[in-house]
Amino acid sequence: MTICLVSCLLMASTSVFPQISNTPGTVYKDGFSYHEISPAIESRITGSSYRENPDISLDDLRYVKIKYVDFEGNEKSGELIVNRRIAKDIAEIFYELYKHEYPLEEVSLIDNYGASDEKSMEANNTTSFNYRKITGSSSLSRHACGMAIDINPQINPYVKGNTVLPANGKAYAQRDEKKCTGKYASAMIQRGDFIYTLFKKHGFSWGGDWNSLKDYQHFEK
Repeated sequence: MTICLVSCLLMASTSVFPQISNTPGTVYKDGFSYHEISPAIESRITGSSYRENPDISLDDLRYVKIKYVDFEGNEKSGELIVNRRIAKDIAEIFYELYKHEYPLEEVSLIDNYGASDEKSMEANNTTSFNYRKITGSSSLSRHACGMAIDINPQINPYVKGNTVLPANGKAYAQRDEKKCTGKYASAMIQRGDFIYTLFKKHGFSWGGDWNSLKDYQHFEK
């Protein structure tokens, strides 16, 4: 939820994915790959999370396929759209999360929620690209460049003063696991934990380290 810098100018959980076999891509591990945006994906996101703009083109984006484990221990297939500059990072990160059986509620395109950040957060959906502005600002979010990702946003809410987003994540504004009344308090992102260390290793910063507000779900590069 920070400003999309000039650098970006330079550059539903689901088990059934649109046809991408003819789209150039790179397989990192079985079930983990990243591809140029196919016509099928373009059709899904155009007019929703993506629209013609002067900041980011479809050529700058990559469609990432992953596997993950949900809170019930079930293996699921997930999908993300990110900037091409971090596609390899994201494939590697989510492979490590998968091996670690790190729980994720859902990993699907925000277009499944009409590109509504609020609805996607309420569903605890992990997502990345969305051409939008920062909450409460006229500046572009880093999500608009595909350079940020929100992890389990209900469990890791955005907190500024008395504002907690999503509203159904209010219990998780209390970050002390022993005091938090949320069902999944043990899965909250904490400074120095596995997911924090993993993203930091790949050069990402965490919104939970910010001073003026806390965006516990948010990692950006």
